Parts: sequence; C-alpha cells; structure tokens
Amino acid sequence: MHVYSGDSLAQNYKGTLSELFFGRQPGARADAMGRGFVSVNGDALSYFYNPAGMASLQGLSLTGTFSGKYYLLDSSKYNFFSASYKIKDYGTICFSRDYFTYGVDAVITNEFGNITGSYEPYVTNYRLTLSSEVIKELFVGVNLNLLKNNTGSEFSVGNERGGNGDVFYFDLGVIKSFNIKSGKLHHLLNAGSSLINVNSASLPSADASQNDKLPVIFRIGASYDLSVDDKKIVSKLNSYNILLNLEYMDLFNSKYFGGFHSGLEFTFLEILSLRGGYYTQKITEECSNCKDNISEFTYGFGLNIPVRQLSENEIPLEVKFDYVNLKQPTLINNFDDWKNFQTFTFKAGWIF
Repeated sequence: MHVYSGDSLAQNYKGTLSELFFGRQPGARADAMGRGFVSVNGDALSYFYNPAGMASLQGLSLTGTFSGKYYLLDSSKYNFFSASYKIKDYGTICFSRDYFTYGVDAVITNEFGNITGSYEPYVTNYRLTLSSEVIKELFVGVNLNLLKNNTGSEFSVGNERGGNGDVFYFDLGVIKSFNIKSGKLHHLLNAGSSLINVNSASLPSADASQNDKLPVIFRIGASYDLSVDDKKIVSKLNSYNILLNLEYMDLFNSKYFGGFHSGLEFTFLEILSLRGGYYTQKITEECSNCKDNISEFTYGFGLNIPVRQLSENEIPLEVKFDYVNLKQPTLINNFDDWKNFQTFTFKAGWIF
C-alpha cells in the first residue's frame, strides 16, 4: 500500500516501500509507545530508529518479532530478527534482518497476455550496526543496509522469475545521556537524533530516470527514565521504573510521513511493563478521498524474567516478551473498519 505525493524537484519520495519504513515497527515495545525511539538506548531493536541506541547493550542479545496481516493483504506478514554482541569496551556489533512479504504470487505475461512465469514480491533489509560510547555518556552508531526488493520489474520472456533490486544505504545516529543519582532515585535524561538513508539511495530501474527514491528520515527527540531503587516489595528487584519519550520525525525528501511521537512506560518490579503512546503523521493532499493526517493512540504490555536477580547463582540471563494488539489506522475518509494487527516480540539476553 503506497501513499503518493505530487512530483517536485525537492519533494521526490513518493511512498516507495512505505510498508517497510512506516508500517509495522520491529518491536512491539516501540509500537506500543507511539512508534518513537530515537532517544531510547539499551533496547535491542533501537537500530531501526537510531543505531547509537545499541551501544549501551550488554552481552549477547537475540530478538525476533512477528506481525501479520497488512490491511487487505490477507497473507502478508512481517518478521524481524537481530543478534547483537558487546565487544568489551569497544562497542556493540549487531546483525539484523527486516522482512515483509505481500503474501501473493504475481504473474508475468508477455505482449499477448499469456502467462510466462510468476514470482513472490517481498522486500528484505539486511543491516550491520556498529555503535560505541566514544566518550563518557556520548553514544554514536552507524547502520550499513543492504535492501533487496523482489518486484519482478525486470525479466526476460520465458519462465523466469522477476528481477531483484539491491540497494545500499547507510544511517547515522547519536545519543547524549545525563545520569543523575539522588538517593534512591536514578534519573536518566537522553537527547538523540538520527538520519536514515544518509546517501539518499534509490531503487534501481531499467530507466535510470524512473528510479524510486527511498525516504531520507530525520528524527530528533528526548527521553526521561526514572528508576526507583526501592526494594521494599522484593529484596532483589527495583519497585518502579518510568520511561517517557518524545520525538519529532521529518523527511528531507518529502513533505509527508513526518509527525510527532510520544510514549510512556511504567514497569513494576522489573517484570511487568504497561505502555501507552500517541503519534501523528501527515499523509497526503493529492488524494480526494485520503486523510491529510492520521493520529492514533497506542498501547501494549511487556513481561520480563530477570533470571539474574532472582536466581541464587545469579545466572546472567534475561528473557522478555512484548505484545501489542492495535487497530490499523485508516488512510481514507469513507472506511475505518480495518482488522486489528498483533505483534509479538521475543528477546533473550546473556548479560556480561
């Protein structure tokens, strides 16, 4: 599903692969908190918003996210996988894969209308993330992306599959943290910013003048994390934690898709997290039946099993599960009855 803007020399992103860049989030936690995570560090899926957020991870982390139907595409699905490793004091390295399939086979016909073959349209983004704390409480990161788009845009006659379009692009990000300790209260203030697709890459085409631009996404935001070091309820676990994040997103090559994002997370005993958020997004002015903007409330929850804190031998294992069940936002004025989507995220970490 694409949303198109008008042609302009300055505004040249027309919604290409919006399903991947602006559809489902790579983690249910971010989806529940307003889809904005540019200033949140220490999350194993922060590479999608700001590669600098990976630098504060500890040990080895493995994640997997699964999400289903995208609007009218009954068999479509998303999945996201990542593996990260902290290399002593040097930084964090992460490999991740984002995948979206439309769930239907497309057929190829010749000039006479005869079917000559078929292919499965899908898009996959492979990503290598490098991030580090370059000086105390200053984190930087870079994503090196290889996007593979199977659209059948190039093919030969005969029973051959459609062609693949491979694109390289890279992302940059930075986060500055401020830690304040006051008695049993630990305050963490973050300011973060990132630029996705710094090199303004495009999907290749047989006609170079028809290349489809990918979005150049700018994010800037701040977050506040309050941890209460009060173990009155359970002697080994902090009683409460509150996280608030705010973000503004804009596209350098389009006047659409940008907006504001905010989220709140309340965690009890380091085990149960309740989340909520709100975001706005500008859509289009070029479609008579399309909305100009969408604005949605989001919500979800997470469960964490802090094995290290609860086990007698302090086994450095952490297991997390995040979940959302949200209505798909409508982009048109005369229909607003899309089915809900569900996203499941599983995380496992070996902390050292």
